[in-house]
Amino acid sequence: MATNDAGNVHKTTEQAIHVLDAIRRGNGATISDLRSEFDLSRSTLYTHLNTLTDAGLVVRENGRYWVGTRFKEFSVAAENRKPSYQLVKNEIQYLEEEFEAETEFLVEEAGRVNVIYHSENIDHSRVRLHAHNTAAGKAILADLPDQRVEEILDRHGLPQQTANTITDRDELYDELATVAERGYAYNNSECFDGYHGIGATVNGIDGSILGAITLGGPIYRIPEKRLKNELVDALRNTIDEIEDSIESNRAIITSELASEK
Repeated sequence: MATNDAGNVHKTTEQAIHVLDAIRRGNGATISDLRSEFDLSRSTLYTHLNTLTDAGLVVRENGRYWVGTRFKEFSVAAENRKPSYQLVKNEIQYLEEEFEAETEFLVEEAGRVNVIYHSENIDHSRVRLHAHNTAAGKAILADLPDQRVEEILDRHGLPQQTANTITDRDELYDELATVAERGYAYNNSECFDGYHGIGATVNGIDGSILGAITLGGPIYRIPEKRLKNELVDALRNTIDEIEDSIESNRAIITSELASEK
């Protein structure tokens, strides 16, 4: 089978994934929509779409293709993959009510940060985020080895999403050094205008990064002074409690440890 030597990526599979993502981003798409975005023949597009439809990953209604509900099957499996994820969710659910702040738990996969839990209903465009302009992402980057950070930046770049987004590597590295020193990251309207938040990492059962927890909200509702004082203390205390809970439940989450084989 033909492969792309750069990263050993299969081109046909990659094309199908791009088509699927275009359908998601566009909240549905027609053949004309997809042909205008991709340099693919109509027959090739139909082959991708028929394959995805047959698998239940895409549905066709009224001449438009949509993401299929089968993806819920995959999202539930991903969220339940580690027992520790449920421990985290159990510990942070009270935070929004107590502090009137949006609460998130996110994990890094393939260089992006992905929402496992959010205290509010969010749009699909907010589920998978960049690392360089989010509190969770910067907290995770600050704890990763430099080589891994470079790999992530090489792959995903530093796209600008607001006027405050950091787009210079040296500036980002200075920011990550600050994050490592103070123990939490701050997102100053860098991902969404008018929204700020703080984030810090949680260690898993083996001591590696499990993910990051963030607290935040609109600037008009949560002043910066309160975010960086009261909510920082709440975040740190919650993470301590989560890591204690993970350790005390070690016997039931040993599946997360690396295999000895």
